[in-house]
Amino acid sequence: MLDAVASWTMNQCIIFPFLFIIPAEISGALCDLMIYFSISQKKATPGDLPHQPGPPFNKRPALVFKDRFYAYFNRAVMLPFVSWLIVKTVWNSDAMIYNMDEMTFMNTVVSFVVVFSLSDLVYYTGHRIVHHFPFLYKWIHKHHHGEPAPMRGWFDTCNATPADFFYTGWSTSPMSTLWLMPKGSVHIVAIVACLYTNMFVGALGHCRLDLNWGFFNTKFHAGHHATSRTNYAQNIELWDRLFGTYEDLKTGDLGKKKKKA
Repeated sequence: MLDAVASWTMNQCIIFPFLFIIPAEISGALCDLMIYFSISQKKATPGDLPHQPGPPFNKRPALVFKDRFYAYFNRAVMLPFVSWLIVKTVWNSDAMIYNMDEMTFMNTVVSFVVVFSLSDLVYYTGHRIVHHFPFLYKWIHKHHHGEPAPMRGWFDTCNATPADFFYTGWSTSPMSTLWLMPKGSVHIVAIVACLYTNMFVGALGHCRLDLNWGFFNTKFHAGHHATSRTNYAQNIELWDRLFGTYEDLKTGDLGKKKKKA
């Protein structure tokens, strides 16, 4: 078992988060490869991805300096910071189990489902609040909605204000819900699965590929960008269906906002 974070050296604190940062970049790269091969196999332009119709490629919002700055700043600065907070939270939680011999269906599979789902509820709540209050939306979240039909995968996921990126990283990670879990109820494998799954499906939610794996549908988050008033959760449809904010994306709605956010 690892020592408590409080006893770590500075080098450990700096290096360890990269165990999460590197997989995040790998997940983003995998998403980008899926987009690339989807285009290549169809011999099409990036505007002809499976979620058509949408705004023509030559009429899409052009990337500006602010887009690139936010995306790369979040990856270079905010992601390491959020990763360090995740490490600190996880390794100081009484809920955690590290011994591989103690791994069970309950503390691994069930805990993964519970933590992953509850974290998405935290994100759903904050996301809906930000959209409800114009001041918060303008200064925190509006920039991320500059792209009504995101297709760049990991880049568009990171193209948000640092405050927005931090909240998304905090709320969708185990940091936001691990404190609710009973002592000794969550195996480290469940946490790793939560982190890696969140990174991968988060990027896929901004890619416009038409993928439906049952628990995750890329059109779900694309629908949020299209309407701005539905599908507030990040990863799963459960909470929007439960609270009446779910809407099935019609491909003709892609890139068309029904209401002003």
